[in-house]
Amino acid sequence: MKIYKTQEEIEADIKDGVLEINDDVKFECSFSIQAKIKIAWNISARNINAWDISAWDISARHIHAWNIKAW
Repeated sequence: MKIYKTQEEIEADIKDGVLEINDDVKFECSFSIQAKIKIAWNISARNINAWDISAWDISARHIHAWNIKAW
């Protein structure tokens, strides 16, 4: 599992505008990035605020969210 504790750690892993993690990931900090995010497995985070999310084949349990706009 990849664990991020700071914004700087996240930014260091962004390559060519993409944060790609081929494992589970846990975010233990708040962050704001302008990059595509590709996660292979599970995401653990408290509060996710994001814009312009494109996703396919989402499989999830227990999603609690407000103001989701999706097509």
